[in-house]
Amino acid sequence: MSGRTPGSKAKNREATRKAILGAAVGLLSAKGPQSLTMERVAKKAGLAKGTLYLYFKDKKALLESMKEEALCPLREEMAGILAGELPPREKLEGLVTRPLEFFDENRNFLKVVLWQRQIVESFARRQQSDMYRSFVEQVATVIEEGMERKTFRRVDAAKAAVVFVEADIAIARQRLFEPSVVKPEGDAKLLLDIFFDGIMARDSGTRRQ
Repeated sequence: MSGRTPGSKAKNREATRKAILGAAVGLLSAKGPQSLTMERVAKKAGLAKGTLYLYFKDKKALLESMKEEALCPLREEMAGILAGELPPREKLEGLVTRPLEFFDENRNFLKVVLWQRQIVESFARRQQSDMYRSFVEQVATVIEEGMERKTFRRVDAAKAAVVFVEADIAIARQRLFEPSVVKPEGDAKLLLDIFFDGIMARDSGTRRQ
């Protein structure tokens, strides 16, 4: 009879999973996406290839888990911003600036992980994601709070939130695959200026309704 408890088995399984992800990250960082095969990952992790498949059914599943691990710290930071006490405008500023900084700080690794077509999701697929919908709803809540405080004018908060989130994703992706000489704060300011003030010249004589 084995002396291992369910808790110790779960810890060992998680440790093995972490070792696999670490091995995959090491291969990607050192040799690029072409180096990432299930056989090489298993060898680097010190596992039999068959054992690797008990944790990840294929390369796509492995890459998806790597993406989740990589983005987890950012998601925690974003949740902190949303749950914090900042006024609505400052919250939106943080929700734009921090992702751009995070992607710059982790560009080389994220560029490889997000390189896979199934991970760089289309707009339609993102809309079907519970995590995406939840984030958009939280941004809409921030916008609604700003309208209640009369910081923002009355708009459709749900649609405005989609515009805001999609613009941030687009800028982050562009910076990832087409490195910019502009610092993250610069692109964040551009996005925020357009979102808050539009692109109409202030002395154009045309008034937004």
